[in-house]
Amino acid sequence: MTRRELREQMFVLLFQKEFYGKEFEEQLESYFSTHEYEEKEKEQLLERLEKVSKVLPDVDNKISEYSQGWKIDRIGKEELAILRLAVFEAVYDEDIPVGVAINEAVELGKKYGADGGAAFINGMLGNIVNE
Repeated sequence: MTRRELREQMFVLLFQKEFYGKEFEEQLESYFSTHEYEEKEKEQLLERLEKVSKVLPDVDNKISEYSQGWKIDRIGKEELAILRLAVFEAVYDEDIPVGVAINEAVELGKKYGADGGAAFINGMLGNIVNE
C-alpha cells in the first residue's frame, strides 16, 4: 500500500470513528473483514489510528482554536476527518513534511469534501502550521 493509499484509508477510518462514535470498535472489525489487507497493512493502519487517537484532543483543540467562528461540531465530518489527519501528520508525525501533509489533505478535500471544502482545509491548515 502506498503512503497515499494508507492516508486515504486513515481518512476513512477517522471519518467512521466520528460517524459511529461509541460503536466504532464494532464497525472496525467489520471494516477489516470486508476489505482485503495484508496483515502488515492492517497493522500499519491500526498503529496509526492508535497514534492519532492518543493526540486527538490536542488536535481538536488546534482545529477549534483556528476555526474562527466555526465550532468543531459544525465542520463537515469529511473535512473534520481530513483536518484531524493532516494536523496529526503536520504537527505530530516527524516523518511527513508539513507541505506534504497539507497538499495531501487538500487533495482528499477535493475528492471527498463538500464544495469549497478543499479551500477551507487549506486555509485552516495554513493557519495552524504557521503558528
